[in-house]
Formats: sequence, structure tokens, C-alpha cells
Amino acid sequence: MPRFEDWLFQEQPGILGEIARSPFSALSMVYGSAVALRTAAYHKQILQRHRLNIPVVAVGNLTLGGSGKTPTALWLARNLEQKGLKPAISIRGYGSTAVNKLLVIDDPARQNLDPEVVGDEACLIARKLKTIPILVGKNRFQAGQKAELLGAKILVLDDGFQHLKLIRDIDVVLVDGKKSITKEKLFPRGRLREPASALNRAHLIILSRAEEDGEENVSELKRLNPAAPIFKMRYRVKNQDELAGKKAFAFAGIADPQYFFQTASRCKIELVGQKAFSDHHRYSMAELEQMEQEAAAASAELMLTTEKDLARLCGFEPRMPLRALEIEPDFFGRENELLELVTAKSMEQKKNA
Repeated sequence: MPRFEDWLFQEQPGILGEIARSPFSALSMVYGSAVALRTAAYHKQILQRHRLNIPVVAVGNLTLGGSGKTPTALWLARNLEQKGLKPAISIRGYGSTAVNKLLVIDDPARQNLDPEVVGDEACLIARKLKTIPILVGKNRFQAGQKAELLGAKILVLDDGFQHLKLIRDIDVVLVDGKKSITKEKLFPRGRLREPASALNRAHLIILSRAEEDGEENVSELKRLNPAAPIFKMRYRVKNQDELAGKKAFAFAGIADPQYFFQTASRCKIELVGQKAFSDHHRYSMAELEQMEQEAAAASAELMLTTEKDLARLCGFEPRMPLRALEIEPDFFGRENELLELVTAKSMEQKKNA
């Protein structure tokens, strides 16, 4: 069964489809006005903004989910640490019970984290970044102050582009290379959190899920922001050799599950069944057991999901192996250039503040 959001966000549904979606189009106009008023209020200093004593690097996007923010924030934090810059990472904690307070994860052991409490993305980040403090909560200024007390020398905001309350030294914005940003519609009719013109606030743009020769999207981004350097990014599957040739039942509760299924197929994994859920879906034990039965009936050798979904599956112990595609960003050989640019720009902005 198609997901509701896939039906709602369809770009060209035809005349009858547009009529059916017209209430959402009307709400998009109201939403767009509210976004414009909020942005103007921060720009004119009607709403107060706060600055930290350490550089702040925001990793964000213009759309709802699915552009690679968290993998990129992870990559940046890990590489900044390797440069000796002592980063901390701040996340909102979508779906966590801690969103209205500040939760600090700085224990290197990081065992038994509950996704219901800290959120699935915090669990994922904690598994991958063992020595970097993670601050969970929607008040990013408070998180930054705590990061300073913990000795951090730079703060990485995961999903921070719309968090205008905290002044950033550099905004890194990801744009999905599989879609045209200028053809997207504002929420709730479409995926846009704010108009495509907001890309002019970006200091650096990453075209995610990109092809090496995909120049059409690059030209579009240059028209929206001529000054910002543009990097292309694709995903590398780290455990491809382990999974290639296996029969798998795949499932995902992310913004674009079809891309996950396509990636698995490109890794030579034979998908004998697949099921898509809404982003951040909370799986019931009944759903998981039903999928395990379907996987067994299809002669699957394993169940396959995303790393973010796997972080939500506490307590689920299927009889067959449960694996995740382990991905990391690949910047077409420009990793060092990107890291140096982020470091230099953030330090330069802090000096000029």
C-alpha cells in the first residue's frame, strides 16, 4: 500500500489529483507566510539570536528528511576530531521524550541507550561516535553552552539550518540530487520546509545522492546561490561484500525507502520481499514478527534494514540474521578539500564576529 506522504507529495498528480490535494495547497500558503514572517523577525532582530564562544557548523537541508544530514554530520564530527578540534554534536532528538530538556551523552561506553528516550538518531550517532559528546534537545543554544563546559572547541548541529535562534559560523546545506529543488512544493503539499530561495543563506552546498556527471542540478543550485561552493556526495556501502549475493527481506521507515531498496539491489543483494513505512516509524512487535514470518516464507537468508531503523529495534531478536546497510558519505575524492573549507570558514567567521 502506498504511503500517504508519497501520495501527498506527488509533483504532477493531474487535474483531479490537484483538486484532491487542494486543501493542502491552501495550507502551504499559510505555512509559507508564517515561515517568511519568522525569518524576517530574526533578520530584523525582533526575535533574539544567540552566539556561542566556539564555532558552530550547521548541517541541514530545505526539505523534510532524506538528504543525508545525519551521515554528513557524523562524517564531519569524526573528521574534525581527527584534526584535533574536539567537536560536540547537537541533535534535536526527533521522537524522543527528552526533546524539551537537554540530555547529554558523554559516556564512552554508551550502552543500553533507549531510542524512546533519546531518539533513534541519537542512538545511531552514539554507536558510531564513541568519544564525541552528543547533546539531545531542541534548545541548541543551551546544548552549545553545555558543549563549551565539556571542553568542546567546535559544535556540529545536525539538522540545524532552520534553527535561526542560534548564530552559525557556517551553514552546510544538503540538496537531494535525485530531485529538482525548484520543482518542490512547500509543506504540507510538498517537502519544502522553506522556499528554495532560502538556499542563498548557505555557505556551502552538498548535492547528495549525486551522479558524477549530474551537472543539471549543479547549474540550478548555482542560480540560487552563485557564491557557495558545491560538492557532490554519494553513499558508499561499507558492508557490501558481506551482503552481496544474499537473499534478503528489506524494510525501512525513512523518508525515501525506495532509494534504500534500490541501493540494496545495486549491492547485488537479492530482495525477496520489501516493506516501506513512514519516516521515524515506531515498529510494534507484531509488525516485526509478521515481517519475520514473511521473510521466512520467501526463503530469505536475512532481514535487512537501515542503520537508523536498526537503532529503533531494541528487544527484537529474530531467529534469522538482522542486518543494516552500513553507509558513509563519499565526496568523489574531495573529502580533504571539503573538510579544510569547513574548518577555515568556521574559524574565519568566528574571528570576524
